[in-house]
Amino acid sequence: MNHSCQNCKKEFKITENDISFYEKIKVPPPTWCPICRMTRRLSFGNAWGVYFRNCAKCDKKTLTMYRPEDKAIVYCDPCWWADDWDGTEYGVDYDPNRNFFEQWRELRMNTPHFAKDALYLTLKNCDYTNAIAFSKNCYLTFWADYCENVYYSSTLNTVKDSLDILRAYKVELCYESVGLGRSNKTHFSDSCDDCVDVWMSRNCYGCMNCVGCVNLRNQNYVIFNVQYSREEYFEKLKELKLNTRTGIEETFNKAKEFWKTLPYREYTGNPQNLNVSGDYIFESKNALDCYMCMGVEDSKYCQFVSVPKATNCMDYYGWGENATLIYECASSGNEIQNLKFSFGVFANASDNEYCGFTIGGKDNFGCVNLKRKKYCILNKEYSKEDYEKLRKKIIEDMNTNPYVDSLSRIYKYGEFFPVEFSPFPYNDSNANKFIEKTKEEAQSEGYAWIDKTENEYNKTIKGENIPESIQEVTEEFLKEVIECVSCKSGYRVTVGELDLYKKLNMPLPSNCPKCREKRRFDLVNKPFSHKTNCAKCNKEINTMHDIKSGKIVYCEKCYQGEFA
Repeated sequence: MNHSCQNCKKEFKITENDISFYEKIKVPPPTWCPICRMTRRLSFGNAWGVYFRNCAKCDKKTLTMYRPEDKAIVYCDPCWWADDWDGTEYGVDYDPNRNFFEQWRELRMNTPHFAKDALYLTLKNCDYTNAIAFSKNCYLTFWADYCENVYYSSTLNTVKDSLDILRAYKVELCYESVGLGRSNKTHFSDSCDDCVDVWMSRNCYGCMNCVGCVNLRNQNYVIFNVQYSREEYFEKLKELKLNTRTGIEETFNKAKEFWKTLPYREYTGNPQNLNVSGDYIFESKNALDCYMCMGVEDSKYCQFVSVPKATNCMDYYGWGENATLIYECASSGNEIQNLKFSFGVFANASDNEYCGFTIGGKDNFGCVNLKRKKYCILNKEYSKEDYEKLRKKIIEDMNTNPYVDSLSRIYKYGEFFPVEFSPFPYNDSNANKFIEKTKEEAQSEGYAWIDKTENEYNKTIKGENIPESIQEVTEEFLKEVIECVSCKSGYRVTVGELDLYKKLNMPLPSNCPKCREKRRFDLVNKPFSHKTNCAKCNKEINTMHDIKSGKIVYCEKCYQGEFA
């Protein structure tokens, strides 16, 4: 069945299986297409845009995802998670003469927000992080779980002693890589699993002691896909001088050119998948049109499930960790079930609708910044009978008196929150990391935007002049402010970071953390599928690889036939 998207006006399909899911959880079919729904949800989370401001309760300076000029009330982590308040202090009566969404927005602005989207009580020495849980000794690391001693990295699960990593699972002592699984000492690489001592390689599995390789399986002592003896390999390795910045730059530039000559598989995943579609999907089954997911089952349109499992979910992004029956929710996880139209909900929450930033709790509707409560509406507690009666009344009112935004988009019961209700400007939100828009594009769709100014630092050394190898760096270098060779902004090296560079025998980077992060994100396919033809058999395929980039893409059958 074809429908016209209320937002972009393009047609989209709702299948019979989709209808069965909507009937199961008692919601109407969506009026926005899958891409517009995903963009809207992503705009309600902010893992990467962080600032300093003072806690509204204790006045302590704290790192937060809210800009200093944002009018939201923000508490530092110790104050927000304290037991001296639970959110019901701010509860209000529902007014049937006013629109429900407008009342919810007023409540949000009157309640204290947590500074960071994180399970604070599970963290140790992770003050300068966000969207993180069950981790310790991490710095400027975002969207991460079960990590230790990790710097400048994101989208992680069980990573240790690593820097500048994006999208990784069970890795240790790795640097400047994207898409690693169960690997050790793997550097400047993309989409490699079960690898050890691998450099500048792409799509390699079960490999050890390899440099600049592509599409290898269970190989040792290979450089640019050329096999060497053990003795020859280590002699060649010395010649490459990978302990120096110049040696790394020269070899990596050569490797990136070599990567272009060999094909990519139409999607990235692993053999443990069964009946999946999308990209970056692992250990999942019956997961359709998903993106960056692990352990997803019987679900559709899910993104960023980094901790298994998520089952029977649709239009959900979060981290999973035993999420069941989740629909149109964002940035939520950790033993959650039967959630609808909510964001920032975690830690054993169930049967919540239209909630934001709530911890635990059951049977809540339209609540925000609420902790471990049940039968609440707009943060006010009710008996079970009164709760169910008022919930039914509000849903009826939402359908007869829907919210209409500035672009005449209608929000009845069954729609996620209006775009303009997002707590974050679009260019700070998770959406802009994966669905980039210009200021004009974002504002034309009703999203907020903030013009940013970068801090100015007195640089003491240019990036091109920092030492060639880590052996030349002393503790005195921690006082230097380095000028990035790309954007010319200033940055410092921290004590823990320097210790890791020494442990990895890795030279200091001449690019600032933001430029390094952008370089990693540029390697990641965006969550949009493209129709193209297999470069070998000419079969039509759907892929998230950017065909305009000149990538050679094979269908699954051709890729497996040549490289399995």
